[in-house]
Amino acid sequence: MTVADHLTLNELWRRVKKAEDPIERIRFLAVYHAKRGLTAKEIARITLNSSRWVQETVRRYHQEGPEALKDKRHQNPGQQPKLTPEEQGRVLEALQGPPPDGGLWTGPKLRDWVERELGKKVSLYPIYRLLHEMGFALRSPRPRHRRADVQAQQAFKKSSPRRSSRPGRRGGG
Repeated sequence: MTVADHLTLNELWRRVKKAEDPIERIRFLAVYHAKRGLTAKEIARITLNSSRWVQETVRRYHQEGPEALKDKRHQNPGQQPKLTPEEQGRVLEALQGPPPDGGLWTGPKLRDWVERELGKKVSLYPIYRLLHEMGFALRSPRPRHRRADVQAQQAFKKSSPRRSSRPGRRGGG
């Protein structure tokens, strides 16, 4: 493999040692070994990558120089939020009161409200993420069996012996 003379062998090794990002370090290591004359297969074994990855890394270095070996994913801003800050404010205002149909707010109810009031069709995932970011938590009633006998449960609670008020005491001593 031919390697462009952007950096000397010593400069490449310094970049390997100096790199704080592991992606950048392994890329410089691959180019360093290519400049030393190792084959793509040998470099792949050293870097635990494929020969194709080695060839592509060296090609990028050859064409674009040392800057091509940096991990540019750190500069990715990510996806734009589904709702603008103003729309999020309106959602927060709506959550302060009851939902239009009464009861408690749920993800589907809020999704329907956003579609109706803000004109935006969003899935449940952004709704739940927005609720989490706003500090809301899932609240659901404690489950009760539909055939539970409430009177029998109350009678049992009244007739049950009281527990000891002294923690950590378990019999003989």
